[in-house]
Amino acid sequence: MISSLRLPLHHLKMNGALSKLCHHVQGISTNCMPRQHSFVTCFRGRVSPLARHGRESHSRFSRRTHTLSSPDNAISISSTNTPEENVNMFSEMSESSDKAAFLTLLSEMCGSAAGLSAVLDMRDQCNTMIRVLPEPRLLRFDKVLFEVLKSAVRFDTTEIATVTKSSPREILDVVGRSDRVHPIRNEEELQHRIADNRSVFILTHVLLPGRPLVALHVAHSQGMFQCVSDIKEGEDGSWVDSLCRRAKEGESEVSGQNEGIVSDRGDILSCLQFSPSSPYRRVNTFYSISSLEISLRGIPCGGWCISKAKSHLSIPHSIYTTLSPIPGFRNWCNASIKRGHEKVKTIMGDKTPDVLTLLSTPDHMTQVPTHLQPTISHLAAYYLLREKQRGAALDPVGHFHLTNGAVVWGLRWAGRRSEEMMEQSLGLMVNYLYDEQAGVRAERYASDDKEVTAGAAVKDLLGG
Repeated sequence: MISSLRLPLHHLKMNGALSKLCHHVQGISTNCMPRQHSFVTCFRGRVSPLARHGRESHSRFSRRTHTLSSPDNAISISSTNTPEENVNMFSEMSESSDKAAFLTLLSEMCGSAAGLSAVLDMRDQCNTMIRVLPEPRLLRFDKVLFEVLKSAVRFDTTEIATVTKSSPREILDVVGRSDRVHPIRNEEELQHRIADNRSVFILTHVLLPGRPLVALHVAHSQGMFQCVSDIKEGEDGSWVDSLCRRAKEGESEVSGQNEGIVSDRGDILSCLQFSPSSPYRRVNTFYSISSLEISLRGIPCGGWCISKAKSHLSIPHSIYTTLSPIPGFRNWCNASIKRGHEKVKTIMGDKTPDVLTLLSTPDHMTQVPTHLQPTISHLAAYYLLREKQRGAALDPVGHFHLTNGAVVWGLRWAGRRSEEMMEQSLGLMVNYLYDEQAGVRAERYASDDKEVTAGAAVKDLLGG
């Protein structure tokens, strides 16, 4: 049951929501209703914007009690307010009311589509207001909303759906504008994302199937992709397929762009998880994942989406990998050199002058020279596996995948030839691998040790 709660008037005076509240609920005496059955807002000792014409008028108003008798009543009122008005109104309730009763009210609101949508909108607006002015009241309210949403939005209350050409136009439009990693420029690109060898999955709450929480883009192939451009242009992992064919034909060394990363038959087959005698296995590459709800920040919806997509695909002899950016790598290199990071100095060795020249060039589209690629790869491996912040992986994308149990599997040169990628990571991208042990590794990474698991090719860059 929801016990009585008090709502101060001054914020209503500030945001103009009082008149709406008074129109929606009838004033009654507190003696007329059992307090344990109602959400009660009492206005006492404050001058109402509707009662500024004398003590008698104010006295009459102060004796009246306005009641939100149910979550439905609260939803009805919130639906007529602006998001900012709702944040002000509910945050003041949170400050002045019984905490348990207030949490019960919000939790019960989340039991309906309209109520859950209202709470999501409130946290979204609350975060926007915090960015402008981080008031302690708003920060406390954000924590309250997070706890409520964490209970309402769980693995078992979410479901996965495949976006197809026949999906509602509203869903297609959300997918079309949501990819911040590889923006979709037009309708043709959008249709390519949902072609036969591509998939887009959305994670939704069971109460809000038309409001996607996460969008996950997947490419299906017979080999790991090196370039995002291959994925976007419709290639099918041809670079690695070619290397794999050459390795199976007995060539002992394969050189080229990825020298120092994938260099021989064992590395290629290990990286692909193909044994020399096995047929090709299907590779499902998660190449873009976007959170569509800022209001769910701190809730692991992205990991749930990947897990549910794997279960949905459930293709025999498949592996699941990513082609992911390394967004902080170049800045880390510059900062480490500036502060005299001993390990970084050791890795650079006699290549230090050339590395400094590369990092200082104003043209971020400058390709990394072949003779520097092993050194830069070594630095990237150290950054991904060894650099920590408060015990967790320093790289934010790496931390996300490690939290979900992935393995740092392989580095890729020229993974994405764009100015942004060159500026972030000198043209390097990374494959994270998801397999049947992902759950176990996620638990290990969640422990105090924050264990990072890497494939042989990446560990070899660090000397084991």
